[in-house]
Amino acid sequence: MTGQGQGRRPYDQTEITVEVRAVNNRFVKIQTRVSDALSGLEPQIESVVKQSLRRGSLQIGVYISGNTASSDYALQAAAIEAYYHQCITLATKLGVESGVTIASLLQLPGVVGESGGRLNEVDESLAAAVLGTVLDAMECLNRMRLAEGQSMGNELAEQLEKLRETTVLIGQRAPKVIEEYKQRLHGRLAQSLAEVGGQIQETDLIREILVMADKADIREEVVRLRSHFLQFQALLDDTSSQGRKLDFLIQEIFREVNTIGSKAGDAEIAQRVVDMKSIIEQMRELVQNVE
Repeated sequence: MTGQGQGRRPYDQTEITVEVRAVNNRFVKIQTRVSDALSGLEPQIESVVKQSLRRGSLQIGVYISGNTASSDYALQAAAIEAYYHQCITLATKLGVESGVTIASLLQLPGVVGESGGRLNEVDESLAAAVLGTVLDAMECLNRMRLAEGQSMGNELAEQLEKLRETTVLIGQRAPKVIEEYKQRLHGRLAQSLAEVGGQIQETDLIREILVMADKADIREEVVRLRSHFLQFQALLDDTSSQGRKLDFLIQEIFREVNTIGSKAGDAEIAQRVVDMKSIIEQMRELVQNVE
């Protein structure tokens, strides 16, 4: 499900800001963008997010602004001087100009160090504040997703009711299919036998009708469909996350409807099966985004 959320918390002379955006995805996919001073917290941030999100593609930005940069890093004078003297000594030994500049020295490893280390590595209270802000943003996101989920649940319930109604119509039509087949078969046999002076053998007629009725019997499929509908409604009413179970039930419902279409051998039922498949496809698109 889609949504966005934001969290803000003051910390000392800084402000922590967390922004999250989520779009539909069958699985969990997280992209993080974190201020350098907080980069060590990325695994913990992702852990907090996964506890609040089971499906969706999420982008999360975690930033800290304020009076931090000036105290985080410092030039290492001793390292710079050591590099400089070594360069001069080596240039004199080789009889070449050193060409050493402060810009070239600053590119060497170890000349810029952290005064006191990164904030997230030494300050547990800051880490707690950051993760708390992440939770704030996720709660904001989930409130929006909950509202969307309720709307999707209402729509799924309406579509489920349409499937129920159509299944009832198919169940009412099925016995008539056998009766109409019996009448058509009787008429064709009577016409054919009249041309050669024969008579209809009732036993043969009954045997043929029974064979057709057995092939076209959809009672089991209708019973299973009704069971699936009850399970689907129960999952919709459940307050816990049921997206994957709904997805599975949709597949089972489609399988039963498809079997009815292949067995019934009736134009009216075939049309209703097409209608049901269209509804199921709409439900499938919704369910794949339900957490």
